[in-house]
Amino acid sequence: MSIIFFLTFLLCCTSSVLSTKDDEKVLLKIKKQLGDPESLSWWVKGFDYCNASANTAPDFSYITCTDTGRVRSILLQNLDVTAPFPDAICELTEVQDLLLNHDPGLSGLIPPCITELPNLWEVIITDTSLSGPVPSFRDNPYLLGINLARNHLSGTIPSSFSNLPKLNYLEISGNYLNGTIPPHLVHASSSTLILGNNSLSGELPKCYAEVDFWLIDLGGNQLTGDASFLFGKQKKAVNIVLANNEFEFDLGNVEFSDNIYGFDLSHNKIYGKVPESFATAAGLYFPNLSFNKLCGELPQGGNMGRFSAAVFANNACLCGSPLPPCSTSAPAPAF
Repeated sequence: MSIIFFLTFLLCCTSSVLSTKDDEKVLLKIKKQLGDPESLSWWVKGFDYCNASANTAPDFSYITCTDTGRVRSILLQNLDVTAPFPDAICELTEVQDLLLNHDPGLSGLIPPCITELPNLWEVIITDTSLSGPVPSFRDNPYLLGINLARNHLSGTIPSSFSNLPKLNYLEISGNYLNGTIPPHLVHASSSTLILGNNSLSGELPKCYAEVDFWLIDLGGNQLTGDASFLFGKQKKAVNIVLANNEFEFDLGNVEFSDNIYGFDLSHNKIYGKVPESFATAAGLYFPNLSFNKLCGELPQGGNMGRFSAAVFANNACLCGSPLPPCSTSAPAPAF
C-alpha cells in the first residue's frame, strides 16, 4: 500500500484534530526506546503532536490524531537508529495507521502486541532488519492492508490472515519465508498479493481462482503445479508475476483478458502453444514468456506488433514473427 495512498488519507483527516495530550507520554516512551534520535528532537514534553502543520519532521515522520486528541496515524521513517522495535507503540490503542519505513537499524522481533491493536486498518513495516516470524494477525474486522516487505522475516506465512475479513492488500516480499502459501490470504475486491523473492514451495491453492485480483506477484520462489486458473477471459487482474518458479501447465488452454496489462511467466516449465487470445488481449503491453517449454507457431495480427522476440526467447520450438519463420524449424532464439 503506497505512501501516496497514506498521504491522501492524512490530508483528508487532519482538519478537526484537537491538541490534548492523552498519548504524549507514550510518544516520549517510543522516542526513548529508539535511543532519542535526533530526527525526533521535536518530540518533547508539551509538544503539540496533533498539530498537523507543525509535527512533520525533515525526514518525514508524521502523526495525526482523532478528534479527541488520540494518535490515529504514526509514520516513522529514515530515523537512522540502532534499536529494537519500540513496543510502546502497542500502547497507542486508537492507532489506525502504523508505518515504519527505511530504518535498517531496527532489529529484533516485531512484537506480537501490535496484532492486538483494536483499530488497526493499515500496517506498513518495510526495509528494516527486523527478523523472526510474521506476526499472526487475526480477528481484526478493520484491517485492510499489511506490508512487511524487505525485512529479515523467516518461517511460514500464518494461516490466520484468512480470519481478516477486509484484508485486500498483503505484501511480504523480499524476506526469508518458506513453506506453502495458505489459502484465503486476501478476500476483498481488487486484491493485491505480493509474496515474491522468498523460498515458498508447493502448489498455489485453487481457491485463488475465485479472488478478484488487481495484482498478484509470486515470482522468485520454488512454487510448482498449475497456476493457469489465475488467468481467464473475465478476469480483472492487471498484472500477474509468476517468474522464476517451477510452475508447469499448458499455456494453450489459457485465455487472456482485455484487462491484463502485463505478466511475467518467464523461467518456469510452461508448455504448449501461445493461444490466440494473446494477440487479441487489448490491454496487453508487457508480457514475458521466455525460458519455458513452449512450442508451435505464434499467433499473428492483433497486438503482436507490440512485442519483440525477447518476449518469447529460450523456448522449445516457438516460431513465427517476431521469431524466425516456422519453415526453418528453429527454436526461439536466446537473448
